[in-house]
Amino acid sequence: MKHKVLLIIGFISLFTVSCKNEKSTESLEVVAPDAKDNIFRVTLKVIASKDDDFALFYTEDGSINFFDVKPIWQGVKGRETEQEVVFQLPEGVYPTQLRFDLGLNKEQSDIVIKGVKFSYNDNEFNANGAEFFNYFRADENQCTADPMTGIIKAKLVNGERKGPSLYPHQDVLGAKLPELAQ
Repeated sequence: MKHKVLLIIGFISLFTVSCKNEKSTESLEVVAPDAKDNIFRVTLKVIASKDDDFALFYTEDGSINFFDVKPIWQGVKGRETEQEVVFQLPEGVYPTQLRFDLGLNKEQSDIVIKGVKFSYNDNEFNANGAEFFNYFRADENQCTADPMTGIIKAKLVNGERKGPSLYPHQDVLGAKLPELAQ
């Protein structure tokens, strides 16, 4: 008798487990990822041997008046190898000009620029090696730049290291950036 009761309980539990509430595939909603997030990203490929903080300034009016702009700061870990420093502009902001400030660390040695990548939605553009300097130039009051090696040397004024800045070649960068929005 015990065996019959256990057998009946086993069948009932097996039937209950196999008849769980399942949804048909027709009722499932398919969600496609939205690759377009309306965020403009700038990835600077750089070698900086000491920890530092880099800034990206941007304008939206075509000018290079970066004084009224709040920069985007990004920490950089000191390394002797190339690393990517990613700056993400606020959602919905599309720049017309860009400027890099390469650090606050007074002990920083020469910085090497390997390239830059601009990306927006599904579009991206890379300028690597000497091509980077087709779009950016050294602020001669702050630093020098060697396009062949990518070396950025901060100037010393009264024994104090200036913070290197790279300004855009306004006509060239200004013509390139709108292409990413298309």
